[in-house]
Amino acid sequence: MNQILSVEMNTNKNTTKTYKTSSNTIDIKKILIFFGIALILVGLTLAIVNGINVSNTISNETPTQYTEPEVLFANDISDDETEVTINHDKAITSLKYSWNDLEEINISTYNRSSVVQTIPIPNGTSTLTLKITDESGYTTTTSKTFVKDDINIKFSFTILGKTLKIKTEDLNEMAYITYMWNSDASTKAVVNMAETAEDKKVLEAEIEIPKGKNTLTVTATNKKGQSKTKNQEVEGVEIPKIQIQQDGHYLVISASDENGLKLVEYTLNKPKYRIDLTTHDISYYNAIEGLKVVQNDEGNIVKLEYRQLMNDKGENIINLNVENKKNAVASFVGKCNNL
Repeated sequence: MNQILSVEMNTNKNTTKTYKTSSNTIDIKKILIFFGIALILVGLTLAIVNGINVSNTISNETPTQYTEPEVLFANDISDDETEVTINHDKAITSLKYSWNDLEEINISTYNRSSVVQTIPIPNGTSTLTLKITDESGYTTTTSKTFVKDDINIKFSFTILGKTLKIKTEDLNEMAYITYMWNSDASTKAVVNMAETAEDKKVLEAEIEIPKGKNTLTVTATNKKGQSKTKNQEVEGVEIPKIQIQQDGHYLVISASDENGLKLVEYTLNKPKYRIDLTTHDISYYNAIEGLKVVQNDEGNIVKLEYRQLMNDKGENIINLNVENKKNAVASFVGKCNNL
């Protein structure tokens, strides 16, 4: 009997030990679950942060279908400045420029999609940087390098019918100019400064323009030996053909041009007359008393005849200019007697 009790007691002891072992196992599992949850939370946090960073990166990148603005530079206004033209399919909200990455200067855009701005060029070699921001918040940066010397010789060109007037001027006295058509050395010519000129700081020359599109290269030199070269695109065109005849008390003005006539302008003594040939159709002009016009297949008026009554008795002076659609002008000045 005692043995039986002893066995039961031993059995109870073993049960107790087993219970204690089970409790330790539960504690370890709790710890593992805690760390597992913590790791999951850390992983989720890192994933969210990474997602935000990726989102920010994507938002700062160029949109997939984005069209960058068109930027055009032109410094043929003068050697002292450049004209910048910006065209965009979105409103331009901000425009800044700087020379050689120095202080930025703001230009008002008024939220337009097209902006034209003239910017002065500093002396020496300089890089112009433009920063263009549109309504979507995207900024485009573009740069161009310009070279400007400190020689202040200036050029101007004026077309006078079949000839071109070249004018050069400087703070110093001018010496001579050379010019050449289309890089053809055989056309190179020298124009010297006339010693009798009233203003020796200005040198002018009038030269004939070859027919068609041409590039003129002009080099001007002052009396200090400083030189400056300018290239100019010039198109040589035929001027209108004009004729004036008297028919009794009338002057008959005839003009023709294969490029199309644009404007007839004249004075007869003091009164001034003007016929704009680009604003109406041919039937309108042929309905005007004394006026007859002829049109070509392209719809351009290529011939004109107009009878102008002379109201003043005696000598009449006519000063006539006829311009074609190539901006070439033919002129006539003459006298006639209205008996």
